[in-house]
Amino acid sequence: MLKLGSRILTEGNTQLSPDRFAQVASAVAAAPEVEIVIVSSGAIAAGFSTLGFSAPPQRIEDRQAAAAVGQTHLMGLWASAFAEVGKNVGQVLLTNDGLADRRRYVTARQAMGSLLSAGIVPIVNENDAVSVDEIMVGDNDSLAAMTAALVDAHLLVLLTDVAGVYREDPANTLAAEPVAFARGVDELREFCYRKTAAESIGGMVTKLDAAEKAGRYGIPTVIASGSDPSALTTVLAGGRVGTLIAADAKPLRARKHWMSVQSQLPGSLVVDDGAVRAIQKSASLLPSGVVEVRGRFRSGDLVSVVDQTGTERARGIVRFDDRDVERIRGLHSTEVDRVLDRRAGNVVMRTDRMFVFERSEDR
Repeated sequence: MLKLGSRILTEGNTQLSPDRFAQVASAVAAAPEVEIVIVSSGAIAAGFSTLGFSAPPQRIEDRQAAAAVGQTHLMGLWASAFAEVGKNVGQVLLTNDGLADRRRYVTARQAMGSLLSAGIVPIVNENDAVSVDEIMVGDNDSLAAMTAALVDAHLLVLLTDVAGVYREDPANTLAAEPVAFARGVDELREFCYRKTAAESIGGMVTKLDAAEKAGRYGIPTVIASGSDPSALTTVLAGGRVGTLIAADAKPLRARKHWMSVQSQLPGSLVVDDGAVRAIQKSASLLPSGVVEVRGRFRSGDLVSVVDQTGTERARGIVRFDDRDVERIRGLHSTEVDRVLDRRAGNVVMRTDRMFVFERSEDR
């Protein structure tokens, strides 16, 4: 799984660089035994000038319009670059609501598998032209981590405009060297330096968040320079470059990982301390432990479980819609069928369809 940000694809400017696309395609073609999925930024960078803007716009509607115009140009650059090395590409546009819905998630997984089996390089991007806050993944680093899990990637490679995670800000210290290896992202959080480039919405913080998400699924992450043509070639050949972040020693199973990495969930259940203790001991969530219902959701949706301080303690597949949970919250399990006037069962969220955060600081 390879992710390239706008700063890399524009070579530090605001216009996409065909040379950079050609470099990536050549590196991929040089490693024919490796299946590659590319998460590509750049749609807005490709389209804003056509709309008359002198720089990437900030208003959401202008960014959506620029993405709509630029997506065709972006894919054209990828298609041309890979055609030169004898490979075809396929466009995959995703939104968070598609990834959060388990059935659509599985469908996307099958489609990606078919593309890879046919020798086609999937080019993934968020569907910026239609995304709003409620369905946005938010940044392409997170999208790359989620897509890595989607395709069971062996490695997540995040190419950026620095050579890895530095202990000191390389902009201020010429002798700064990147950290070669970390057992987890917690070792690196203090070494984050915020980006200010207009065409970039990421930064080292989002890359470490992505590495954490991928690590939960057993996928290690490499953060390396996209400006160095040899970096990607080295990674694809199995060499060491940049910063390697190890995966979790005990990765989550597919369904649990899918739950753990989703964002913008449709609702949440506020539970009492007794319910928190119960779910941490692998018990199901019962109506008696629910004290408040927030948001709108349907039976089968993925929702958060938060304690009364607002800390997310778990998330899982809810068995009732929000209106029914509101009617039965706080009740003993034996009262549920009578209140709902049907045989509905007595569990709001089953433990086998729930992901429990071990510590509050996991969120």
